[in-house]
Amino acid sequence: MRIASRSRRVAPRSPLPALAVLVLAGVVPASPAHAQQAGRFDVTGIVADSAGTGMAGAMVVALTRTDSVLTTFATTRGDGAFTLRRLPAGDYILQVTSAGYHVLRRDFSVTDADVDAGTVRLIVQAVELEALVVSVDHIPFINRGDTLVYNTLAFPTRPNANVEELLRRLPGIQVLADGSIKALGEDVKKVLVEGKEFFGSDPTIATRNLPADAVRRVQVYDRASDLAEFTGVADGMEERTIDIELQDGAKAGFFGRIAGGLGADGGGDFGSIASSGEEGIRYDQTFGLNRFTSTTQLAVLASANNVNQAGFSWSDYQNFVGGARSLAAADVRGGDGPAGGGRDDGFTETRAAGVNISHDFATRSWIRASWFLSDLDNLQDRTVQQQQLLGSSTASFANRTNRETTENLAHRLDLHAQYTLADGHDARLRANLTSRSSSLSSVAFQQTRTAAGQTLNTATSNYTVDGGDLGGSALLTWRRRLDDSGRTLIAELRASLDEPDLSGDLFSTTEYDARDPRGGAPNVNEVRQRQSRTGRTFGQSQRLSLTQPLGEGRLLEVFGERRAIDENQMKSVHDLRANVPVLNDALSSEFDRTYTWLRGGLNFTRRNERNLLVLGLGVQNADLDGTIVDRDEHVASGYTHVLPSARYRIQFRPGRSLDFRYSTGTREPTLTELQPFTDNDNPINVYTGNPDLAPEYSHSLLAEYRFFDQFSFTNLYTFLRATYTQDDIVLSRTVDAQGFQHAMPVNADRGWSTAAGFTWDTPVRPIGARLNIGYNVMYARGAEFVNQAENVSRLVRHTVDARIENRYKDRFDVSAGGRVTFDDVDYSLSDELNQNYTSGMLHASAAWYYRDAWTVSSSLNYRVFDADVFDAADNIAFLDASVSRLLFDERAELQLAGLDLLDQNQGVTFASTSSAITETRVESLGRRLMLRLTYRLGRVGGRPMRGR
Repeated sequence: MRIASRSRRVAPRSPLPALAVLVLAGVVPASPAHAQQAGRFDVTGIVADSAGTGMAGAMVVALTRTDSVLTTFATTRGDGAFTLRRLPAGDYILQVTSAGYHVLRRDFSVTDADVDAGTVRLIVQAVELEALVVSVDHIPFINRGDTLVYNTLAFPTRPNANVEELLRRLPGIQVLADGSIKALGEDVKKVLVEGKEFFGSDPTIATRNLPADAVRRVQVYDRASDLAEFTGVADGMEERTIDIELQDGAKAGFFGRIAGGLGADGGGDFGSIASSGEEGIRYDQTFGLNRFTSTTQLAVLASANNVNQAGFSWSDYQNFVGGARSLAAADVRGGDGPAGGGRDDGFTETRAAGVNISHDFATRSWIRASWFLSDLDNLQDRTVQQQQLLGSSTASFANRTNRETTENLAHRLDLHAQYTLADGHDARLRANLTSRSSSLSSVAFQQTRTAAGQTLNTATSNYTVDGGDLGGSALLTWRRRLDDSGRTLIAELRASLDEPDLSGDLFSTTEYDARDPRGGAPNVNEVRQRQSRTGRTFGQSQRLSLTQPLGEGRLLEVFGERRAIDENQMKSVHDLRANVPVLNDALSSEFDRTYTWLRGGLNFTRRNERNLLVLGLGVQNADLDGTIVDRDEHVASGYTHVLPSARYRIQFRPGRSLDFRYSTGTREPTLTELQPFTDNDNPINVYTGNPDLAPEYSHSLLAEYRFFDQFSFTNLYTFLRATYTQDDIVLSRTVDAQGFQHAMPVNADRGWSTAAGFTWDTPVRPIGARLNIGYNVMYARGAEFVNQAENVSRLVRHTVDARIENRYKDRFDVSAGGRVTFDDVDYSLSDELNQNYTSGMLHASAAWYYRDAWTVSSSLNYRVFDADVFDAADNIAFLDASVSRLLFDERAELQLAGLDLLDQNQGVTFASTSSAITETRVESLGRRLMLRLTYRLGRVGGRPMRGR
């Protein structure tokens, strides 16, 4: 039967109606039978051994007979049956492979009907060969030990696709909306290009800027930590890594792309900070150029836009704004909301540029360096609702509005280098330096009411800050093998520096009812201040270790380490009286702190092909010395902790492992937590440090089980995580009748949390789909003190995820899914504040590739919020749609996109803490149209782009 006869296609009259049909009718993936085009047929058969018994998990591929290019592939089911779907008419080679058997190759042809290949019998090899070497022409993937290697020719992408789109098509790999990646159930920490770092540690830079056509293979494996990779001493700290191997043609010239987009929306107030100076005008421009050889990598990237797209990374912006906000309490300005970088994070304009250089001088001598320049402006209008516990019978309900603008400029330099002095004698350096400057302006209003609706206080504020920050870190590792037995001496030197310099003006007015029985006007507190904060934090550490092999697979490490942190912070506050600054001694302060610890111990490692055991034991003695400079007061304390650790991993077979990890650690109090100064920048919430704080001491346990079947593509990941903390640092709040609070950090007896869950990913072959289901449960117990009474909060959160998508994406790419979260919050001091609430998200997307030149796509994201928490809660639905056309021999692509077509223009976040539940809404870009042209620079060695 011709599969094409079961297809049903309707030509849309215009793109938008077609998009609506794709989203609403295409959320359940069509079976391959419904997706096939005329002239495409199935090939079926059975793979058996010499005795005629069906063989499961054999690899069956169809190669074009003229050039042996892979067309499609499949794996046999439990009875040995297979189906090669949707082959166009032509002459092919049927190739069947299975471990321990000779490769079978047989010619066949497809004319005008499905093909029955019958029973294919494999012959056992007399001598088993070594692990197969991946052939770009023949085998789509192979499990080589602890490395899974994908042949990208088996997973074709559309022309002009980037690596991120390629990864979405690989079985066992999941790419989330923010660009983060999960591979075989575990978060990917690094993405390498030809085994080398690409623009530092941000994996999205490689996946979103390199073309899919340049990639030959994708490897997934657990990479040893920096120290373990350099020294050869396993520490059990492997990171899931993706390594992108390029085609030979990609290493023979320049390639890249340039893109520009222009559009308009319904207007708004972001135009006041947009460089174009015109309201409603949107632009998005990117440029990338790459040059790769066997020893050198060179990449140049640049971008400019006002459509909330990150140039590279938002970390520099977030780090500086966090420091600027510390000059005044967050509650004065309306609370810390999203910090830019997404479609729902206000209005953001960025300009960014970067250069990445990598060169190998020899096998173990190389340098990797990158430089970033980012200029980011952000405007946020936030509305915050919060209910907070004030005592055993009192709760407050706060409404806050806040407008905040920031302008930020950052330079970042990363350097990673290694030099080999002799065999077994190496040095490695990893360093970075960042310079930031920024300005922040915030206007906020807050009203706090009782549960009965009575107003406790109102506050308005106007806050501005300017300043800069210089910071960096460096790690130098030296290794020297002492003899032929493998005894090795390893030394590490670390240093870090942070120097903020901030100044700002704060004007606030607070009104409150003193509950005077005689009545009268409300009391008013005004704050008019000029503030500045300067500081310097310098950290250094030295570690020396000796490793001694104890026979095959056994290693003993003895180490000693010293760490010291010297910190100085000076805060100057002047009250403005008739615009004349007068020093406020009570709020001005200077504090010096030195935190030093000595640690010694040993680690024992035992490793073989299936098992890894790492046992560690350390003893740490810490001393804390602090001086209040202007008061001539001294703070001193000392602590000794025993720090055991353990890890055990068993590899049952390739793709199946069980892992247990136990660790202990300490967290010393921060300078802000220690300083015995009163910070009343926000009269509603006054904060004082506590010099008597002890460090936290925590125990962590993690158990993980991973299962991945390379033939069925079924993936299962389960975990159990628990953390127990002694001397947990929490807040103690004193609240008066007007709702004014005085907070101080104190040590609680304990705090703990636990989480468990699983992720299951599997094909649903009868309907040609791929199903992903996940479930997580989290339980956290925390404490704080309210008016000297202990409030124990308990949070239970259940999260269920589900997603389904079609497996055969040559003509349609359809997916749908959802997530629902159930929160149960319980407070021991007040049953009235206890909450049970639900939030959820539904999503659907569809793309139709028409005649290898047109792409029509749409996506819908619908978020649902529980109205019981803050009365009516508006749900949000984001609908995007686009149509694109390939031009100029597939070198260019023209796209027309409609974004946020339902004009929702806001983002919403919910947060639960030990004493409060908060909802934050941020206005953002609304409905807009964008016309975008992308043009590819160069070709991958003259090779035409890979089609569908």
